[in-house]
Amino acid sequence: MRRWSVAWRHWCLAVAALASSWTSESAGMKTPAAEQFFSGPTLMLAQAIERGDAAEVDALARTVDLNRPGADDMTVLFFALQKAFGEKPAQLQIITQLVKAGADPRRRVEDVGSVLGVSLQAASPLYVKALLDGGLSPDTVEGSTPILFNATREATFGTLKLLVERGADVNKRDSLGNTALMQGLTTMQLDQVDYLLAHGGKPDFVNINGVSFANQLQFQIGRQQEGSPAQRKMLEIRDRIVAMGVAWPPASREAEQERMRARGQEPGKPLKVN
Repeated sequence: MRRWSVAWRHWCLAVAALASSWTSESAGMKTPAAEQFFSGPTLMLAQAIERGDAAEVDALARTVDLNRPGADDMTVLFFALQKAFGEKPAQLQIITQLVKAGADPRRRVEDVGSVLGVSLQAASPLYVKALLDGGLSPDTVEGSTPILFNATREATFGTLKLLVERGADVNKRDSLGNTALMQGLTTMQLDQVDYLLAHGGKPDFVNINGVSFANQLQFQIGRQQEGSPAQRKMLEIRDRIVAMGVAWPPASREAEQERMRARGQEPGKPLKVN
């Protein structure tokens, strides 16, 4: 049933990328019915999800493999997610119920991605909140990257704050040895950098290539127009991390790589992340 996958992908990504208050109707796109993807007991569960019947969802979720995909590789959790767009409270609660019952938000749907990945793109933090309420760890890693990195964009600042409030390790590294601070800096999300620094972010790290946060900040400052708002903000961040004990001017990449070798660390070797 490949005819649905392209439309499904476009619908999900459009809604996640636009305002979180949009519904499928206001987006001008009709979502496929449960019958398009499921059969048997799983269809009964999906229909209960459509109705928003939390009690029946709770009962039926115990009788099926929640991570077994239907047609088009669709899972009941992704089906529940699309029914929750528009921040529908009853449907968000059903997402929480399904995760508690064992549905994996990292399970990928072909041509679309994972429930977790799409939720992290949404402007509203309520979709990620539903997953966290179901037991998802705020330190979850997708691929080789902590999900906190995905929330450093301007549109997802609310999700970043939610993850930190729920106990996310703001200094957790990806396979390159960066933290969310570096992600925010390289993508010019400077308010998010400030927020992370104010909530335990440590700016003294060096990644596997010998690039320190301070070194990257120095590079970014030099790229800005003299006296521009972005440069002024970066200079404030510089002063802040210096007050936290970071040396300025920072050591060069080559000097940091020599220090790494002296510690027995091979520059460029990816870190294992879990």
